[in-house]
Amino acid sequence: MADNTKRPAEAKREKISKAQQYTMLEVLGASIVLGACIVIAIFMIKYIKFNAMVIGEKNEAITAYDQSIRNVGVCVDTDNNGRLSAEELEKCNPNEVSLEKVTNSLRYKILTQMAQNTDLESVARQRNENCFDETGTRIDFNKLYEESTDEKEKQQYLQSSKICSALRVIPDALPALKNTEALMASLNQIFVLAGWEPERISPRDDSTKSDISGVDVIPVTLRIEGADDVVLGVLNKIEQSIREFDITNATVEWTSAGLSLQASANAYYLSEQEPIETMVKLYASNKARVNERRNSNANKESE
Repeated sequence: MADNTKRPAEAKREKISKAQQYTMLEVLGASIVLGACIVIAIFMIKYIKFNAMVIGEKNEAITAYDQSIRNVGVCVDTDNNGRLSAEELEKCNPNEVSLEKVTNSLRYKILTQMAQNTDLESVARQRNENCFDETGTRIDFNKLYEESTDEKEKQQYLQSSKICSALRVIPDALPALKNTEALMASLNQIFVLAGWEPERISPRDDSTKSDISGVDVIPVTLRIEGADDVVLGVLNKIEQSIREFDITNATVEWTSAGLSLQASANAYYLSEQEPIETMVKLYASNKARVNERRNSNANKESE
């Protein structure tokens, strides 16, 4: 009798035990699925956040590039939406862009305001005879540039505008190319204006570098001998020159004829400029940033 009463109870316990096992398996499976969903959700959120960061940086780069082009004044925003489209950039031709359409650009300020600047004109060399018409009136090359429809003519008028306007002071003061012969000629002209014939003037062979980025140096050696007023007159003319002659060291001696000055000087010209590229490195997390820094420091220590 005892064995018969235990069998239903044992069967019931077995059923309950199996139900518990199934429940545990279901909870375990649900936990695994939930955990996987949470991990995937976190990954997707980080992925979307990082891609949004990349897209944001790209948009900032595009905006900066677009603003630079419009600031220079070589392209026009024809649809006035505040941004140059790919089609507008593809069709852009600086020689066909009217100055009146880019009034806030660097190009407009140079070709209109600076070209007519009276302060620049006051220190400019004399204009070439080709800058005047038959009646002796100065030709308005900017107007001819705006009115011309031929691209070659526009380029010629633009070049003439630079030569015949106050802009000609700029290449005189800081040339874009290294031209030692022209520099020697400029110094010789200064000496002629001072009423003194140079005894010795020559470029130096030593390599001198400028402290200013984008500017290179032509080193010069000069020797001036004569009466006190003559030497001082030459130095005053050099000081008044629109082109910079930076005397780095000088030796002055008193002689029977007056003064003897031997000096080393630097003249300057613009070096070739290349576009400035900026690289931005993005990190998906602070942990990635810290790991990158640690790896970089470890590589430096190993070197």
